[in-house]
Amino acid sequence: MRLVRTSEAFPPELNPFIDDGVVIKAAGVPGDVPHSKWYMAREGIRAGIEDGFINSNTTIVEATSGNTGQGMAVVCNALGLRFVPVMSGDVPQDKINVVRALGRHIQLQLHFDSDETAVECARRLGAQSGWYNPDQYAQGWNFDAHFRYLAPQLWGQEKISILAVPAGTMGTCIGLALYAREKKLGTTVVPVLCAEEEEVPGARSLVSVKKDIRQPWEKIFRNEDLQFGTRHAAFYLSFLTWPHVTQQLGPSFGLGFAGALSFLQKHRNAGTLKQFRDHGDDKIHVVVFGPDDYRPYTGLYLGELKRRELSARTPPLDLLRLLD
Repeated sequence: MRLVRTSEAFPPELNPFIDDGVVIKAAGVPGDVPHSKWYMAREGIRAGIEDGFINSNTTIVEATSGNTGQGMAVVCNALGLRFVPVMSGDVPQDKINVVRALGRHIQLQLHFDSDETAVECARRLGAQSGWYNPDQYAQGWNFDAHFRYLAPQLWGQEKISILAVPAGTMGTCIGLALYAREKKLGTTVVPVLCAEEEEVPGARSLVSVKKDIRQPWEKIFRNEDLQFGTRHAAFYLSFLTWPHVTQQLGPSFGLGFAGALSFLQKHRNAGTLKQFRDHGDDKIHVVVFGPDDYRPYTGLYLGELKRRELSARTPPLDLLRLLD
């Protein structure tokens, strides 16, 4: 099963570092699955069954911004298991509707309590007798799924000097970083988070990560590895790539693209870009990972982007100004 597809190199108008020998490409899910949480969600249910936490009478509860919930809902429907996805009230309506439409064994719970996050709510409900919370925000099955399934396909297609990954649960970032280290691939994995007070579907700010995420991300990434992006940059940068990639990837991909540009700019300013050059062709191969496409966010794109941005025939001359 093909999970990820890599684009051709971005044209000069989308690569302000082309004169530095930088090649930028997109690596996107969907391939043969709709998004990168599809196979990960399956692993979460399977782990619960194999470890004895899930039986035919168990109610499964998981906090989700949409994609993991959709994947778990499909698996639970197939197995006849009751599933309660807990979704924050600010999740895009189209993503809520996708999960709600799966019906049958799915009992969606929208969460609006400002004193408790959706993750905390799912953990509280999962502690009840007869309930189980797979907890994608804490358990190793999350990053192990990306290590086992996504990483071999990704590196099997491309040389990668720098891999920018939008960060939500941190599972994708951790799984890919562990794979690169184990295989001695020399790739720098860059987690990209929302800037504080910004919101991008499926991604988190550093404050939110520190509050809810129990994955061992702090043991793997240094503070200087982390990059940040704004909501507008995430939507606009992803939109600008659509004429140039076979998959029209969503706003979390745009967040990753913003982080990649910030990372490159930081190292160019410091005179340290050369450390990322490939010894074979002397290029710096940058890949930006996109976990899903634009379709669940169509209304948000129309609301976020200005008319002149939607109708412009070419990207802005100074792409880096979008990072301000």
